[in-house]
Amino acid sequence: HRGLRNGDIPENSIKSFKKAMEKNYTIELDVQLTKDKKLVVFHDDNLKRMTNKDKFIKECTYEEIKDLKLKNTDEKIPLLKDVLKLVDGKVLLDIELKMDVTDHSLEDGLIEILKDYNGEVILKSFDFRKVKYLKKHTNYKIGLLIKRMSGFKDFIIRNINFNILIKPDFLACNK
Repeated sequence: HRGLRNGDIPENSIKSFKKAMEKNYTIELDVQLTKDKKLVVFHDDNLKRMTNKDKFIKECTYEEIKDLKLKNTDEKIPLLKDVLKLVDGKVLLDIELKMDVTDHSLEDGLIEILKDYNGEVILKSFDFRKVKYLKKHTNYKIGLLIKRMSGFKDFIIRNINFNILIKPDFLACNK
């Protein structure tokens, strides 16, 4: 999950991905868009927890964040294209699309960057609109992430008719 990480190796870093590859583990990672539409590998919407900079990824250009250090290490926020070069089809990539972008620019950017990648990939998101879009525009296995929700959303997610409309290839649950 976010690479093979520990106290010295931060999540979603090149070093964590190298360690996962040494063990032949599937690599789960998170992708987001910067303000200038670069696909970066980073979990949180805000940079604070991992870099101490209190700013949202979507508000930053890649130039503004590329030299930030992850958790006081020499590791930096990688571009997805650099991770794809590193992995080069050696292990399965499990890519989560984050939800902060309301149009389809994240999905389109991901589809574009993956077109030349020959490795095995599965895609997933908590956002059912992204899942539906990816199902329509790619041939990858696409998953819907679900977590415990209350009220109407909980009813909809659990309702089989909803999943028939979205048509995910798999469901991934946090519990």
